[in-house]
Amino acid sequence: MGDGSSTAGWTATPGGLVARFRTRTMVRGLEFVTRVVAAAEAANHHPDIDFRYGSVVLTLITHDAGDEITELDHRLAREISTIASGLDLLS
Repeated sequence: MGDGSSTAGWTATPGGLVARFRTRTMVRGLEFVTRVVAAAEAANHHPDIDFRYGSVVLTLITHDAGDEITELDHRLAREISTIASGLDLLS
């Protein structure tokens, strides 16, 4: 979309929609990443994932649309935020 549409907790950057989730532990982070990957597979849309002790940073962008942020990115961002909320993660 690239039209300034916002998704709560996510920041639109030239590189895509970006969000950082504080997972507090490696095990909690892995559980979050595993659920994100399942959602990404179901959507056939895959984020870049930076998995570290205590946090996970996700970046969404649609390469097939010329590296633009599209509704597909916003939909997956909302789904990821729901996953994070269910795990009581802080963004």
